[in-house]
Amino acid sequence: MPLFNFSQEELLSFFAVLVRYSVLFSVLPFVGDRHVPNSVKVLLSLSVTLALFPALVSSGEVKPGEALIWGAQAGSIAGTIAMEVIIALVLGFTARMIFESINFGANLVGNFMGFAAASSYDPHQESQSQIIAQLQMAIAMLIFLAIDGHHLMLRAALDSYQWAGIGGRGVFGQIQFNPAFSQKLVEVTGQVFKFGIQIAAPVAICIFAVNVAFGVVAKAMPQLNILVLSFAVTTLLGFAALFMSLPEFTGAVSNLFGRMDDWMMIMMKSLATGK
Repeated sequence: MPLFNFSQEELLSFFAVLVRYSVLFSVLPFVGDRHVPNSVKVLLSLSVTLALFPALVSSGEVKPGEALIWGAQAGSIAGTIAMEVIIALVLGFTARMIFESINFGANLVGNFMGFAAASSYDPHQESQSQIIAQLQMAIAMLIFLAIDGHHLMLRAALDSYQWAGIGGRGVFGQIQFNPAFSQKLVEVTGQVFKFGIQIAAPVAICIFAVNVAFGVVAKAMPQLNILVLSFAVTTLLGFAALFMSLPEFTGAVSNLFGRMDDWMMIMMKSLATGK
């Protein structure tokens, strides 16, 4: 298959693959952030599609001959492209949920430490975020790049064609939104709260103990200004707990990122097989 010498069927198949990767790169963490120029996203999508399309065709995961069927009518082409967009959104949403769990836990830490009012715009989350959350998200992003998390996302996107080919046509037939997929979607969303609470647990326990101690002191010495004193002590001990729990935070985040491709494949499997 010479480069830039596609047949009509290969061109339609190439465009479908390009749509999946284009939508995926627009919603994935890191590469899909708003501060990444759109021109970079377009060139990255085109480059990855050009690099992977021959491999997908040679492995049989993408069959250009099928384009004779779904490319025969405008309605079939529109349905195929719409399904490619949905598949890409499912993969991108699953990957983003991992970052959302870290952001949720980091914002809990900031609330416990008294930084709820100290927030600024976070370009990664495209919303207002607390200073502590931005610090932990920056560390998480460095860990993500250090363990080649972007490669895991690309590998999961490539493996998605094993379960859902172009237009959702896989080895198990046309994919459908079934109860199993809905259940997996709820489970993945629930993991956001689970891992977020686990990340915030060390600081939360420390701050809770400090608040209990201040409650006892307030009863014993009512003339002491607990409100002013507690803010400084809570912040100081919060930073100390944050620093001491940094190795555990690094390990938890690395383990979470290592499961990213598994989560993405679980979603695709449930979408394709109904299990």
